[in-house]
Amino acid sequence: MRVIVEPHKSEWDVEFQRVRHDLHDILKDIPILSIEHVGSTAIPGLPAKPILDIDIVVTPDILTATRAAMAAAGYQDLGEMGVPGRVAFRQPGHERSQAATGPIDRTKETRRNTYVVLEGSVSLKNHRDLKRVLFQDAALRQEYGDVKMRLAEEELEDVDEYCRGKSEILLKILKSAGWNEEELEEVRKANE
Repeated sequence: MRVIVEPHKSEWDVEFQRVRHDLHDILKDIPILSIEHVGSTAIPGLPAKPILDIDIVVTPDILTATRAAMAAAGYQDLGEMGVPGRVAFRQPGHERSQAATGPIDRTKETRRNTYVVLEGSVSLKNHRDLKRVLFQDAALRQEYGDVKMRLAEEELEDVDEYCRGKSEILLKILKSAGWNEEELEEVRKANE
């Protein structure tokens, strides 16, 4: 399989703003903390899979209500998928098998991975620190982009191989964000 990686597009932020508005409507009765555009599509100049990554940040006491509201709106609850403190959702109209390889049907809206994440979780810290460092450090942003583009040229067994191929550069970025070895080991294990 091939993973589709494209040059950064300004439309991704426009689409995030639209989806963010829709999510606020879905969750209007739930006191969420924030809705954040994370991942490579949130970083200008960084090549990315054309799939938005969105974090809905919540406290533990509203996790169940948030999951129920998302499911009622047609989002498919995929559970933690091996990442504690983060529940993944597939948007209405896209199948689970279409998770992370790029658009299959370009007539549909931009694909996205929507996560309900717990405030204070390693998953949220990971997303926020990667975004912060990649905004600030042009050399790391270029290195990460180069790795992604190289992986997109390879025939891969599955999307997990793509994730494993990015593991070392991601750990380097998180280390530059100040992560200690114990925290880095947790990410290393999740990416195996």
